[in-house]
Amino acid sequence: MLYIIKLLNIIQSIWGGQMQRRTLLATGIVFLLVGTYGLYAVGYPQYPEVKDCVNPFEVVKHLNSVQENWSRVHIFFKLVTSRDFWKLAKPWNVDYSNVKVVKHVLEYNGENITMIAIGIPLKDKKHVVALYEFSKPVQGVKVRGYLIELSQGKLVPRLISVNGGKLTALSNCRHECKSNSDCSYPREFCTKYCCSYDRDYAIDCCLAAGRCGAVCGVGATVCLVNPIGCIACTVCVIANCYDCIEKSCLEWGSGCEYHGA
Repeated sequence: MLYIIKLLNIIQSIWGGQMQRRTLLATGIVFLLVGTYGLYAVGYPQYPEVKDCVNPFEVVKHLNSVQENWSRVHIFFKLVTSRDFWKLAKPWNVDYSNVKVVKHVLEYNGENITMIAIGIPLKDKKHVVALYEFSKPVQGVKVRGYLIELSQGKLVPRLISVNGGKLTALSNCRHECKSNSDCSYPREFCTKYCCSYDRDYAIDCCLAAGRCGAVCGVGATVCLVNPIGCIACTVCVIANCYDCIEKSCLEWGSGCEYHGA
């Protein structure tokens, strides 16, 4: 019931207009969302098995990108129906005014596919969510999401969700496996992940690639003089420059995880 009330409040704030009309509209949409998500959860697609210790970003080639001009309503619907997002954060904790969405065209196994990258700032101004969704599974990975903490010049993943599976909490950098054969049921899939990223390197790399200049301005120094601007810049980099995020990794780890429902 508390979740429904919070969803009502979000929808009213997004739509605007007269209070009575907003309330009726929000109520109808919440019940529609609850029903839609219920059907979605029951019929959640089964993705191919993830092969060994994979990092999907290592096996794709970037071709081009375009920023998507999604409305706040579109963003809200996307997040509220995403099983991965719900495992990382809640829709009422999102700063919808600063969400960035970018569509990337990638080459994988000789075929062009797309990836929607969403950078999502949270209202606590300490965390952002990175959500990456491929049009086709890449080595079994269809969706990968991170809850990232901004901490002393680093971007530190705290939670990881893959293909809507059970959540992985990261309290330290583990080195558990090299392949699925090193893992056992129920955590039977070896997953490669970055334990921390160099925020300043990622920002400057993205600017050098000609992206996020309007948001990040002078580069990584924005984080020294403007904490709010730093969050907006980080969100832009997460959405636009996944490749720079990958290059900025300070330490790689691996763990035996669940994948899928």
